[in-house]
Amino acid sequence: MTPKAVRMVLAIAVGIATVQAGFAQELRTPAERVDYQQGGTLYEPLMEFVYELESRTELMNVRKLTETLLERDLVLAILSNPPMFKPEDVRRSGKPVVLIVNNVHGGEVAGKDASMEIMRDLVMGDLRPLLEDVVVLIVPTINPDGAEVRRRTNEEGFDLNRDYLKLESQEIHALVTKVINAWDPDIHIDTHHGGSAPYTLTYQTNMNPAGDAALVRFANERILARVREALRAEEYDGFWYTGPGQVDGVDGWVPTSVEPRKQHVYSTLSNMVGLLYESPSSSHRVVDDGTRVVEIPPEERYRHQVRGQYLGIREAIRFASEHGEELKTLIARAEARAIQVGHDDSDDDQIPIDYRQVNKGNEDFWVRRRVGRDPGARSGPAEYELVNRPVFTRFEATRTTTRPWGYLIPASQAKVIPLLLEHEITVKQLTAPAIVDAEVYYATEVRNTQYLQAHYLKAVDVEKYQETVELPAGTFFVPSGQPKGNLLSYLLEPETNDNIITWGFLDNVLEVTPDFRERESQRQAQRDRLSGLSPQQRSRLERRIELAERGQRIPIFRLMKKSSLRGVLIDSFNRYERNRYTGN
Repeated sequence: MTPKAVRMVLAIAVGIATVQAGFAQELRTPAERVDYQQGGTLYEPLMEFVYELESRTELMNVRKLTETLLERDLVLAILSNPPMFKPEDVRRSGKPVVLIVNNVHGGEVAGKDASMEIMRDLVMGDLRPLLEDVVVLIVPTINPDGAEVRRRTNEEGFDLNRDYLKLESQEIHALVTKVINAWDPDIHIDTHHGGSAPYTLTYQTNMNPAGDAALVRFANERILARVREALRAEEYDGFWYTGPGQVDGVDGWVPTSVEPRKQHVYSTLSNMVGLLYESPSSSHRVVDDGTRVVEIPPEERYRHQVRGQYLGIREAIRFASEHGEELKTLIARAEARAIQVGHDDSDDDQIPIDYRQVNKGNEDFWVRRRVGRDPGARSGPAEYELVNRPVFTRFEATRTTTRPWGYLIPASQAKVIPLLLEHEITVKQLTAPAIVDAEVYYATEVRNTQYLQAHYLKAVDVEKYQETVELPAGTFFVPSGQPKGNLLSYLLEPETNDNIITWGFLDNVLEVTPDFRERESQRQAQRDRLSGLSPQQRSRLERRIELAERGQRIPIFRLMKKSSLRGVLIDSFNRYERNRYTGN
């Protein structure tokens, strides 16, 4: 190329960059326009910005996912270079995918405003080169109805971040079935408000021991460590969600609970790197490389909340861009491990069904110290001190059960099957009867634990028996050896704390048990009936009493050894008749 041609190419490149920078500067987000004084962008200006940005670039496409009860569109923004229009395009490219979901709780809005800035900077700002190596999916708001009135729940009253297992809300159902299942994200970020000042961003990945340990280590040691470096580079700091607390009377730093009904746990059990980003109050910030805390004027606090979310999101995207092959290899290995341990019918692999919270190790962190008031007061002047205490962000299994080769579900419990299919869990249906040896659970106690999400959540105590089970044609078989084996076992094992019994899918066969005295009275009444019966009648009644004393039979059988089962893979028949099926 001649020197003149080189100068011309450089001039064109500089001109394009200048135009892009000009567009980016010109298109300010709604929060930027009011200098972050509004405290969260509402639906109309949000969507106006999204569609205006989409109209200015070929690198962004917008897809409608669903419509809320109040007729607001739920949309997905697809950002990539070259542009991609459907999941098949991404799979062919081999690029990693980062999914950011905002505003799941209506009043938690900093991630939403940060994502608008991220979107603009990716397609026409200094982050644009990242789209050469990564595909970014953004749901600007997953809960627009709740956001309009700063309400935690959606219009139906569901906390959407407790809906990832049961999929009752149309918002999370659309996210799981139309985005997660279709686009296969490698990293899934959910943005919230929470955690403790003086940290500008608090974060967490899955801590449930049922998740793939390598995915958890990778998120904690590589991605979140990098997020903290980026925060400190701008005179902020980050730490684990949520804040100071106690475990077994010991002061330390405590996280949130780890049921897979929540996004970051569900994501990891589904073989993604699930990240939870929380914005604390930003009343204070950590400066001077983590050595000093300063107060932030109230009018500046929302700006810092947005900036903290921006840095967290940006660094995850940058990491995926730079380490895409490593990230995808890690996830492929997690899926391969799930397939292998499920398909192996030895007794080696164990499913955690109960766990306890333990100290991951002592770390330095800032805690608030009240001055000029009683130490237990909730308001008043605040100072912060740096302490070294336990960080209770590790959960270790206290009870496990051997992973079965598969699960058998009678045709009478067909209503469970659509849920499994919507989680991308493979199900077969037997086309011929079979007789197998299986582990059968009996619920000795069924109790309500709390009322949540319009359900009385249930827990069971069980006893396990080895039985010969006759399976008619039409019985469903769920093989353990599949990519989402960790998720399916958590759903189908009756002793976990978040399963199909928890959410009432077996309420038609499992009744809450009466207290001990009432049960004894019922059993004695049955025994009293034995007198005066013929030997044949007595034998039948004694058998019924024996079975009743075992408890209520749970209609999910564990097939421990590989067996000959004739069947076909199934899909839902159609979206109007969810309980009908057709072979693949």
